[in-house]
Amino acid sequence: MEFTWTHGCVIESGEFRHGPLEIVEPGVPFLFLLGNDESRHTTERAINFVKQRTDNVIVIDYAEISQGLHPWLAPFLMFVPMEWLCYYLSIYKDHNPDERRYYGGLVEY
Repeated sequence: MEFTWTHGCVIESGEFRHGPLEIVEPGVPFLFLLGNDESRHTTERAINFVKQRTDNVIVIDYAEISQGLHPWLAPFLMFVPMEWLCYYLSIYKDHNPDERRYYGGLVEY
């Protein structure tokens, strides 16, 4: 999300109950990557919790896009929709995704 200049946080679904659920409120967007592995049930619980409190939820479900591929391929298959989502989010926010503040520049770090 850094190239869209959007604040965000990656949270493993098993950790959702240990604090991050406190940020759930109307107006706060959530994006879930729903895998087809042992984390699915836990992620579905988090999705249901969030959907009861806000309608600003996007779910990308591996089961719907996998076409029978092995679950180990989920990260590769789900990466492409995430790239397009970030690209179009940048365009929607009137931000050129090729524009950088610091990355790749001559900024001392």
